[in-house]
Amino acid sequence: MNHTIKYWLFFSIGIFLLLQSCNDDKSPVYEFTAAPELSPLDNSSLVLNEEAENFIAETFSWSAGKYGFQAAPLYTLQIDNTESFSDPISLAETHNLYLPVNVGKLNMATLILGGESGIPLETYVRLKSELTSSIIVYSGYVTLEITPYPMVIVYPKLYVPGSYQGWNIANAPTLLSYRMNNKYEGYLNLIDENNPDAPITFKLTTEPVWNKGEEYGSGGAPGTLALKGGDISISPQGYYHISVDLNTLTYTLTPATPGEKMTTTDK
Repeated sequence: MNHTIKYWLFFSIGIFLLLQSCNDDKSPVYEFTAAPELSPLDNSSLVLNEEAENFIAETFSWSAGKYGFQAAPLYTLQIDNTESFSDPISLAETHNLYLPVNVGKLNMATLILGGESGIPLETYVRLKSELTSSIIVYSGYVTLEITPYPMVIVYPKLYVPGSYQGWNIANAPTLLSYRMNNKYEGYLNLIDENNPDAPITFKLTTEPVWNKGEEYGSGGAPGTLALKGGDISISPQGYYHISVDLNTLTYTLTPATPGEKMTTTDK
């Protein structure tokens, strides 16, 4: 009898402590009250010079947003040639409250936005603050007039080795990120002439060398990606337009007309 009483006593105490620990949950409570704001620029007009390509053109800084608790969001500095930021370019990312941008990066972004050498272009810069994939806020913008110099634009690339080209990663076609924002696109001829009825399999890599850089494969569900995922499979074979968003780890493959456009294979 005493053993039974002791058992129930210890059981009751355990349940009490478990409930108490649940009630004492100190998980942060999200209560957004203010977005981060960019500090005014010391110089709102920049004339860029090729000789200073690796020097800092501007150091952007900002206030921390107010989320209801001590947060450490990922900040992305964006630039566009319209106030609507319909298709902004990502300059860089950081967890700090400041970000230096060098002359070369700012010059390339200005040219991608339609700027012409020696001619001032009015641009708009804002901050994207990402706490989670579903909690994203934006700052107001600051205006920055930029006069660029001529340069060859090198877009970020994503390599697409696969069964259609013998898994030869060194010579794999590429997709390009035209806005330098982790979104890539291009056209691929996904055809294996030696095995025309088989599904085509491929992967996406950030470097033209295996086990170097990041490698993306199937995320399991259709249209999803995962780091180190399995082979992506497509059937039937054909000419496709492919869009990849590494921000959301998703992709789309759309049949296209042969000859519309081919991806570049230069390195």
